[in-house]
Amino acid sequence: MPTPEPTRRRSVDRRVVVLAIATLVAFAVAAAARVTVDQAVAGYGASSRYSTGAASGWTPFDTVNVVAGIGASAAGAGVLLFGATLVTAVRRHHHRRLPVLLGGTTVLLALGAVVAAVVATSATDFATVSEAAIVRTALAGLAAASLPSVCLAALRTRARR
Repeated sequence: MPTPEPTRRRSVDRRVVVLAIATLVAFAVAAAARVTVDQAVAGYGASSRYSTGAASGWTPFDTVNVVAGIGASAAGAGVLLFGATLVTAVRRHHHRRLPVLLGGTTVLLALGAVVAAVVATSATDFATVSEAAIVRTALAGLAAASLPSVCLAALRTRARR
C-alpha cells in the first residue's frame, strides 16, 4: 500500500488571500477617490474658489473634502492591511530566503521614499511638490508597515539555525 506524501503547508491560504484582496480593495478605493478629487478640482476656476458671500449649507468643496477624507482613510487602511498580509504570509511560509526578499523590498521602498523627498524639496512647481510628497508618504508607510514581517521572518530564520 502506498504511503501518502506529507502535505505541505501552503503559504497562501484563505486568510492571506482575504487580507490581500481587502488590501487591494482599500487601495482601489483610495485611487478612485484621488481621481475623483482631481477631476472635481480641475473644473474649479481660481476665481470661483473664494467668495465673499456667507456660506450657505453644503458646497461642492465640502463634497470634495469628504471624498478626499474617505480616500485618505482607505489609503491608511490599505497600508495597515498590507502589513497584516505580510505578517500573516510570513507566519504561514517557511522559506529561508523570505527575510532577504522582504528586507530588500523594504529597503527599496525606503529608498524610493528618500528619492521622492529629494524630488519634493528640489521642485519649484506646486503640483510636482504635492505629488512627490504623496508618493513619499505612501512609500514610507509601506516600508514601515513591512517592518514587522521582516523582523518576524528574521527571528524565525534565526530560531531555525
